Formats: sequence, structure tokens, C-alpha cells
Amino acid sequence: MNLSEDTFSRQGIRRGDWQLMADMNRNLVVNMLRAHPTMSRADLVRATRLSGPTVSSIVADLTVRGLVEEVGQGISSGGRPPSLLRLNDKANYVIGLKLMGHAISLVVTDLRAAVIYTQVTPLPERAAATAGPTPPPAPREPEVVIAAVCEAVQTAILATAVAPDRIIGVGVGVAGAIDANTGVCLYSNTFNWHNVALAQPISQRLGLPVILENDANTLTATEQWFGLGHGVDHFIVVVVGSGIGAGIVVNGQLHRGAQGAAGEFGHIQLEDGGPACTCGRNGCVEAWASDRAILRDIRAAVSQGTATSLRDAAQGEGLTIAQVGAAADRGDELSREVLTRAGEHLGRGMAALVNVINPRLVVISGEGVPAGEWRFGPVRKAIAASTFSQTPPEVVLVSEPVDGTKWARGAACVVLGETFNPPTKQSLVDVM
Repeated sequence: MNLSEDTFSRQGIRRGDWQLMADMNRNLVVNMLRAHPTMSRADLVRATRLSGPTVSSIVADLTVRGLVEEVGQGISSGGRPPSLLRLNDKANYVIGLKLMGHAISLVVTDLRAAVIYTQVTPLPERAAATAGPTPPPAPREPEVVIAAVCEAVQTAILATAVAPDRIIGVGVGVAGAIDANTGVCLYSNTFNWHNVALAQPISQRLGLPVILENDANTLTATEQWFGLGHGVDHFIVVVVGSGIGAGIVVNGQLHRGAQGAAGEFGHIQLEDGGPACTCGRNGCVEAWASDRAILRDIRAAVSQGTATSLRDAAQGEGLTIAQVGAAADRGDELSREVLTRAGEHLGRGMAALVNVINPRLVVISGEGVPAGEWRFGPVRKAIAASTFSQTPPEVVLVSEPVDGTKWARGAACVVLGETFNPPTKQSLVDVM
């Protein structure tokens, strides 16, 4: 039966769609090779359900471009042994960075996100904070940070001797509300920024594609590629530290929202009259439950004469969330009380997020993890008490500390995730 062009049009298939179909088929083959150490052409045909000639044509093209290589022969099932193929991890590289208040953590990875180089670059000292009882952080000049990022990337390229044309992109993670589509930092308390364009000026200076991403999303990308979220279609990574945010994966895709602000549940108001939040409102989850809030409440109690083993540390500048967790373990009543209260508020906020997203898994990570079960036991109880679902998600606390390298690797994973996205989803970076 002949199908006329009009028939194809009525079915929604236009001439331009043939290229889209070809791109989707190539993406399918690449992702299969990424997911397996080696595969034969016959394996690819079975796994992708594409025709043999289609797979052979795609493999030939990828081989010519250096993205796929033959690595020997497999076991014969009666005929000539099949040639085994694998993704050439070293065909291209990615650079990931985490912008911290004091430094830039950088990694260079291959196409499987294996780290081949790490680097930490200190940021210049910021200006003195403005006067006041609780002064906001002094703003960092965006130009200073942009220059430091570009210098760090160029140093890494020289150190690794990777040709710039083999770098498919640069991922930059920063705490705050990020519009990944425009590459603009809408707000960052770490740098005291509002509506600062970062991706475009960095890209122009380096001559490389740049993706700007919220740091909770970069950590989520790491869990999706290698961690507890690998193979889970619906999960949330809650990042707890000086701020509180979340990365959300829905149907296997990182969900950013219309302007990149999805996951900012730390600014859900739990009550109108609560403590002041960095966003300008009162009673937000972050104002009740962040590391900053816990340390604030410990210091306030000490100033009012409450007995605690943390008195000396609280009266100085060196009090840390790890010290509060350790004191709670030793029986310090104030530490236990403050951590429990913070955990209950965090759990209420997380329950709202769980009710909306309905994930299978919730991973809790970040700098605040050393506070341990005195903080996160109440979180689990609050989630169990406040979630609507009859099958609440598994809540897992990631016990190992999150260092700058893991954050930066996550930023690289965001670029790789965009690289391997199916063509039907618009990518933030045009690569390969």
C-alpha cells in the first residue's frame, strides 16, 4: 500500500521529521552503548528494536566520528564471532565546576563521568560586610567570579592537555535560584546576587557551551548517574546545609520548572510569624531547619544562659553543625532539642514536596548530614505522619560528606545528561 505525502502529514509526520527520527535512533544506540560495557551489533538490534541496516549505519557513522570503537570479538552462536563495540569514553570530555563562597572546585571527566583531573581555585577575598547585627553577605562582583571561572577552566585544559575542541561543554553549579534556559542566576544568597547572567559571558570567553545549574540539581545528577537514584524514575534529592533545596527527577528527567526554580521548597512558609528567612519572608522551612538556623538557635539559647557543652564554641565563630550533632550524641540536651525541632520543620516541608511529586525515593544529602539521626529521625516521622500516599517513599540519609569534587562532578553530569537527552527534549547544549 502506498502512503501519499498527504497521508504522512495527516499522521503528523513531516519531511523534516525524518531527520528527527534519525537523531532519535542514533541517540538510542549511543545510550545503549553508554549503559553497557560492550555490545555487538546484534545486541543493539535486539535492545533498540531497530533494523540491522539502521544499526549498522549508525555504528559506522559513530565509529568514523571516534565515538564508538571495536574492542574484540564476542562468543559465536554458530557463525562468525560478532565484533564487540563500546562507547569511546575518551572521545570527548566535560568540565564541571562548583562555585562556593570561598573557592571554585573543578573536575574534568570523560563521557562516563569518570574524573580524570581535579582542581580547587581560591576566590579573591570579598569586600567587608555592611554594618549591622546580622549583616548580609557582601556581594561578590560577578566579573571577578566570571574571570576566576575562566582562568580555572583554562588552567585545567592546560594541565590535562585536552584539546578544546574535544570538550563538549562546561557545567557550573551554584546555590540559589537558577534559570538554566537563560544561564541567569536569579538569586544566590551565597554571593548576594540578583539576576546575574553567568553562562553567556563565560561561554563567550571560553568559546565553549556552558550550562548554569542549581547546585541541588547537580548533586541530583550525581545520584542519578551513579548513586541511589540510578534506575529510579521518580526521586528527590533534598540538600541540607546553610540553605535547603531539592533536585527533582520525574520520569527519569531532571525537572527544573519554568524558570529553573523547581525544588526551592526551602522557601515554603510553614507559618507567618516564624524566624526571618534570607528570602525576605518569615517562617520558611529554611529559616526553621537549615544549618544556619540551628546554629542561630544554639547561640541564642547560650546568650540566654541555657546550659550546654557548646557554650564556648557558641560564643565564638567556630561552632559547626558537626559539633552540634556530636554534642547531641554525648547527651547535650540543648543540641538534641534544637536538632529535633529543626528536623520536625524540615519533615513538614518535605512532606509537602512528597505529596506533590509522589516519588519512590527521597535522598537526604549535603553539609548538614553530620547532624545525624537527632535531626533526621524527626524528619522521617514527620514525613510518615503528613504524607497522603498509602505507600510513602523510602527515605535514605547519605552518610558520607559531600565535598567540592562531588558537587563539581554533578555539574559535569548535568552536561552529560543534556548530551545524551533524546532529541525530542530540547537540550541546553548542542554537542556531539
